[in-house]
Amino acid sequence: MNTPIDSRKYATLDEDAVRNAGISWDEATQGMTAPDPNLGANFVTRRYKDIVFSVKRKIWRQDDEGMESANAEYKKKRPAVLVKGGNKCVFCGFRSKHTEVHHCNDNHADNRDENLEIADPLCHGTQHIGQVGSQRQGIFINLEGIPQAEVNHLQRTIAVVLEMGSEQEKSDARALLQHLASRGELIASEWGSANPSDFANALLRLHDEDLDKRVSAFAGMALLYRPVRFMEYIGQWIEESYKSLPLKMWGQIYERARAAR
Repeated sequence: MNTPIDSRKYATLDEDAVRNAGISWDEATQGMTAPDPNLGANFVTRRYKDIVFSVKRKIWRQDDEGMESANAEYKKKRPAVLVKGGNKCVFCGFRSKHTEVHHCNDNHADNRDENLEIADPLCHGTQHIGQVGSQRQGIFINLEGIPQAEVNHLQRTIAVVLEMGSEQEKSDARALLQHLASRGELIASEWGSANPSDFANALLRLHDEDLDKRVSAFAGMALLYRPVRFMEYIGQWIEESYKSLPLKMWGQIYERARAAR
């Protein structure tokens, strides 16, 4: 014999209908299964950390009297940090065994586990804009509406195409890179410079309590690298992630992604 099912346990209610019926919500939901208290808990946690442009303001390993011991400790801990984090960048989610580890609090002598996080080379550079500028490896460009993490994915893809694409694909990639670079002129005209070093020097003059002003100051700006910044990684990215996805498949993947929206 089949056990009767209380249909109220699986019903959905419309708040306006309950209100119009002249009964309380408690009365209307009596006997219904309460939602899981953990439902939607992941909505309050961001998947990845926001990228906020930064510059080293505290202690680098080469400026620390205990450099050798701090550097040895860092090298010892680095592999465990990568394994624990699944080789995944905390800023953009890109996975690679050949990636970098970032000191969250700017102190390169502080090698506590909680101060070390995985950062893809492109995302890591956003935390060292002074170094990027001084080595002439990038510029700031005007790029409204596209998060830096997405810009980094795009730059990585351009670099891979320039390495393994057809002549036409390489030409298209160079044209796109050149177009992006031309948007540095907009930053230079508004700020007087597009060199990250100049912005880094301004950040160094800020008091700690004023650092939050960075978010609004850098709104609409993106860091565009010269491919030389991450040249040593391109071959490794191809072997790890792009070799199994030939360029001829990218159009198909794009169309499937659009259709799934």
